[in-house]
Amino acid sequence: MVTNLAYFYETSRKVRGGKWVWVKDSNGEMRGNVLLGGTILNPKKGFDHLYAAQLIQYTPGVGCYIFRSFAVAQAASAGDTTIYLNGDGYSDAPEEGMLLMVAPNAADGTGQSAKVTAVEYNKTTEQFKVTLDTSLGALTSGSIIVEASGSAASNAATVLVPKPNIFNEADRDLLPTEGYGIDGTANYSISGVQFKQAWIQRMQPLPNYVLKNNRSLIDGIYFI
Repeated sequence: MVTNLAYFYETSRKVRGGKWVWVKDSNGEMRGNVLLGGTILNPKKGFDHLYAAQLIQYTPGVGCYIFRSFAVAQAASAGDTTIYLNGDGYSDAPEEGMLLMVAPNAADGTGQSAKVTAVEYNKTTEQFKVTLDTSLGALTSGSIIVEASGSAASNAATVLVPKPNIFNEADRDLLPTEGYGIDGTANYSISGVQFKQAWIQRMQPLPNYVLKNNRSLIDGIYFI
């Protein structure tokens, strides 16, 4: 007699991360745990995926902000409220309700922010078509977009994550925090790592204000 029989189907999928992002050392890998970690303060409402070497801003006793960044796929004119972002698996995935802004050169820089009102993914072009409630101004291909602070569009917005300081170590999937029959508040706690090195070209898009915190003296490697 067979009891407690479980049958599973598995399908392959393509998700950015795990693409040899970490710099390997034949002497052994160095890493430093951030043991306490904290609650994710900017979770997505829907399903989410955190990538290996994705940056996080950790403040003890406060929590963790996930640093999300997006590369512009197509140039946009001033006044455009529809923009196209890379969906190649290196940029993050935008979500309706997010506040976005062009990454400033300095962490305390300000700029125009806009709220995402709709997102559509094109599998053929690997691009996200993003509709905004106001224009972010003229954009060039390769411009970097980041999350902005606040709850509504502003012409003097600041970045949500000014100083990411730890890594997410491994790919992980997150369930929704709103909707899907969830009754109440869902919280995620996360613990990252430091003292690791990652290949910049295999990480998420990094704006100038984040690159300024890179402790590596080797071109192409990001070290925290």
